[in-house]
Amino acid sequence: MTSIFSAGDGRWHEPVYLRIGYGMPEAVRSPKQAHNHLVFRWPAIRGEKYDSARSLCLQADIDPLLSDKARKMFIAACVEANVLD
Repeated sequence: MTSIFSAGDGRWHEPVYLRIGYGMPEAVRSPKQAHNHLVFRWPAIRGEKYDSARSLCLQADIDPLLSDKARKMFIAACVEANVLD
């Protein structure tokens, strides 16, 4: 008997809302979106939680069991960078 695990689209149960600079609030809904924000849209000054969030979001995109942990670390990085909306 073969068992198949389907992770779905990898979206979080609740989005994380952030605002970078003077821009509009943005909803981040998955580890992949969070990783893209961390790499391409993050403020220049990065704290120690940034590296942990970036690593976990990348891993959670592959392993859905890490999704909640990645979300919590992403929120911690948002608080550290003062971008949580």
